[in-house]
Amino acid sequence: MIGVKSWLALLAALVLAASAGAASSAPSLAIYPVPQGGFSLGLPPTWGDLTSTVRAPRANGKTPTMAEIAQTLASHGDQRLIVIDPAANGAVYADVVVDYVGPVNLGIVESATKSGIEKAFGKKALLSSAKVKLGTLSAYALSFAYTAQKVKFEASVYVVAADQVEYAIRYVAPRASWAKYSALFAASARTFKLLAPPKLAGDVLSAAEVGAGYKGSVIPRGGTFLGGATLDLCAGAYPSESLRTGRLQMSYVHAGKAVRVSNEVVTYVPGGAQEALREVRAVAKSCARKPAVVTQGKVKTTTEVAPIHDPNLLPGSVAVRIHVHQPGSNPEDTTGVAIYQVKNNVLSGVYAWVNNGTTLAQAEKIAYRAAETSERKLGGTSLAA
Repeated sequence: MIGVKSWLALLAALVLAASAGAASSAPSLAIYPVPQGGFSLGLPPTWGDLTSTVRAPRANGKTPTMAEIAQTLASHGDQRLIVIDPAANGAVYADVVVDYVGPVNLGIVESATKSGIEKAFGKKALLSSAKVKLGTLSAYALSFAYTAQKVKFEASVYVVAADQVEYAIRYVAPRASWAKYSALFAASARTFKLLAPPKLAGDVLSAAEVGAGYKGSVIPRGGTFLGGATLDLCAGAYPSESLRTGRLQMSYVHAGKAVRVSNEVVTYVPGGAQEALREVRAVAKSCARKPAVVTQGKVKTTTEVAPIHDPNLLPGSVAVRIHVHQPGSNPEDTTGVAIYQVKNNVLSGVYAWVNNGTTLAQAEKIAYRAAETSERKLGGTSLAA
């Protein structure tokens, strides 16, 4: 849920913003599709999108790399859209925060948002809260007021909860200009829609393609990129996670003694899949030189990797053997294979783990076969660049 940290981040942004300029009249709205957030929103076409994933030249004439775009988006955390009215010198803007909250209802989300506002801005900041409809979606509209850099501001926040994810659509303007923007903000909020996720069932491996006797199922939260990680090898940093637009991860188990297998297919904004592959390649190379050690409380986990190679995989693919060691009173040792490859705007990850009665050689063999099959399935009409 949107907590105190997010509200304080909003306050910091406003403190840095210039004081109010002349407010613009309410123009027509253009629809901003935000696939990396799973939604679309109508906003004035003259407003500047600070979170665009389109590689357009900046004011200095230089075009940002996909790595720079990914890093910028990652630095905004859960903010998947920030759009500013240039006529107001940065004092009027809208943003959308997307946050995985788990199996809670809209009432709990609304209550938590109220608490966040009151903790960040004071109990007197909250002005109103009412249940509304944004198209077919139930939502709460909350309004609050506060002062930053001696300027009085007002804000409206519309909160939606769907599939264990909270969407908070926020509009901010100086109180002196609020009357000129409030109708525009309300009209914009009513355009909010959730985007249909990419259809990936035909692109992920079937159980039969993994091997005879295997049965497949979607892992928990495996059908969404919101609230679930794709890249976590060696606990590395992966800004490209903010560039994902769809994900489906399956797990495959066998009744007998067999390797555990998983396959996930992930879609990205254009250029995002290649950026993800560059990131995982860099992390794998670093981890091969020096194992990654993560300590949580008294538990220390060490991950070691070693590169492997299959000439039948897509060019640039990353394949590694993995050994995860966790000492202690209940020691754990896990070994397996991870293979990452990209085609068009899609990444496929194949993971094979040694199970009771199986060997690393067997895991490597089934991982290669599964990855080669996945390579042939990638790049279908639904996933083309």
